[in-house]
Amino acid sequence: MTEKTTVPWPSAAMAAAILAGLWIASRGNYLLFHTVTEMFSVLVSGGIFVIAWNARRFPTSPYLLFIGIAHICVGGVDLLHAMAYKGMGVFPGNGPNLPTQLWIAARYIQSISLFMAPLFIGRTFRPGATLAAYLAVTATLIAAIFGGIFPPCFAEGTGLTPFKIGSEYFISVIFLAALAFLRRKREFFDRRIVNILSAAIVLMAMAELAFTIYEDVYGLSNLVGHLLKVAAVFLIYKGTVETSLTRPYDLLFRELKESEEKFAKAFHTAPTIMVITSLAEGRYLEVNEAFENTLGWRREEVLGRASREMGIWVDQEQRDEIMGTLERGEKVLNRDVTLRKKQGGTIEGLYSAVGIELDNRKCLLGIVRDVTARRRAEREVKLLNAELTQRAQMLEDTNGELEVTVEQLEAVNQELEAANKELEAFSYTVSHDLRSPLTNINGAAQVIQELFGQELDPQCGRLVDIIHRETLRMNRLIDTLLRFAHISRGEISPETVDLSALAKEVAGELQARHPQRQVSFAIAGNLTTHGDPRLMKIILDNLFGNAWKYTGTQEAAHIEFGTILQDGKPVFFVRDNGVGFNMADAHRLFLPFQRLNTEASFKGEGIGLATVARIVQRHNGRIWAEGEKGKGATFYFTL
Repeated sequence: MTEKTTVPWPSAAMAAAILAGLWIASRGNYLLFHTVTEMFSVLVSGGIFVIAWNARRFPTSPYLLFIGIAHICVGGVDLLHAMAYKGMGVFPGNGPNLPTQLWIAARYIQSISLFMAPLFIGRTFRPGATLAAYLAVTATLIAAIFGGIFPPCFAEGTGLTPFKIGSEYFISVIFLAALAFLRRKREFFDRRIVNILSAAIVLMAMAELAFTIYEDVYGLSNLVGHLLKVAAVFLIYKGTVETSLTRPYDLLFRELKESEEKFAKAFHTAPTIMVITSLAEGRYLEVNEAFENTLGWRREEVLGRASREMGIWVDQEQRDEIMGTLERGEKVLNRDVTLRKKQGGTIEGLYSAVGIELDNRKCLLGIVRDVTARRRAEREVKLLNAELTQRAQMLEDTNGELEVTVEQLEAVNQELEAANKELEAFSYTVSHDLRSPLTNINGAAQVIQELFGQELDPQCGRLVDIIHRETLRMNRLIDTLLRFAHISRGEISPETVDLSALAKEVAGELQARHPQRQVSFAIAGNLTTHGDPRLMKIILDNLFGNAWKYTGTQEAAHIEFGTILQDGKPVFFVRDNGVGFNMADAHRLFLPFQRLNTEASFKGEGIGLATVARIVQRHNGRIWAEGEKGKGATFYFTL
């Protein structure tokens, strides 16, 4: 039903009677009429101030407080205006200009205040400082008027001055602007009050227009202006003083109602569980949608029932302990609780509650924030942390064992390196020391053969030949050992080496030494590496020589030198189609003095591949072989 915004007929009748009485009084005694109208305005202004000022400590509208502060100053200036009016005799020697100036000052204060008041809706300000500022401005205006600084507003014989007329028009514009501003903010007001205040402002603007045309302070336009002002003041009285006193539930401002509506909306649409229960019995008085959606209970099923009888709390002892805390007037914040759903299952939540009072009944406002997913994640993180801690401990233990193993390996490696160095030094020394006696033995055998060769019987001659031949073989073996020791001990001078060119050089040397053999070579081009050129030559000499030797029984012998990629790095190889070897014996290939093929046609000392392995090792590389008996062999090496 639409709310009526008109003034009730008793009030209208009273207003009509007041206006009629004032009209009659003006016909008999205009001064009395003027005094009554102005005093009515002064009393209303004072009433507005008293009510607003005494209610400032309570949650009231800042609009009312601001209007009240402004009107105590408006009423004060209006009081001076009434006392200074022509015929009052309070300020002798002053004509109609003084009350007119005071009138203009009061209207400026009133119009500007009504325009500014909507700015304070929804805001706060300091009432004491505002009152002090208004009193200072008012005192300044009064001092300016009585001090002759304020512009004249009325001149004897000519009437209203241009300043006065212009001010009345300007004040009317300010009133209309205040009206527009008030209408823009109407959602913050009771509809009836907005209409009453709007009518009051319109009447004030019309009164100002009436005051622009009078020539005599007792004239008709002056009378009409005062009557319009009385009507406006009456409406202000209806809109503020009377409404605030006689209709406490229809306050000028609807903030409390709006706050209740906002709370209700926030309560029902909140994403967390919210309930209102009675403190004594714990019965549900209201629940929100989150309660229904999370726990599965419909609102109609729980209202009027207690949580204990419904079994919502999993831990009833915890519930009783929390209720005891609340009964003592204390708050409960973020207590871990577990609530049971209607269809089974539970949720974990953080429970907070505070005591409130509804209809003189002690109640509780409870909030439960569902943290089931978060608690589950926390438990998973805790388990993962425990597992990580366990694995870290295992890793630490393993690292400790590895450190011990590494230290042991380093110690063994150092011992091995020392032993190798000693062995190499020993080999070098022994080889060098053996050369002299072997030379002597060989020389002695040659002398015997030269001096007594004709006299020796066949048996002795054959033995002398064996001595000579074996000393030569022993000498070659010593030379090989010396070279092996030198390779193991000598300094390495690495540089870029063209392996393709070296391979072609080695192949040419082999063909030059054995022109009777028909061996085909396939040597890849542009193969380079970084190493000692002299040692690279020895590697290829041994590998090509090995392939040349073990392809000696093949009619179409073939030797290939190339490269493949392994893990993005080059691996060089020498491949032949010779006699090959058994892979079960591959681990013996690179040991000194180890020969897999002992046939007389394949001569050698078994030190060549060991030399190659040592050179590759000194270049931080790796060497290995693949082969098959009767199908050839391939030797791979990296540098």
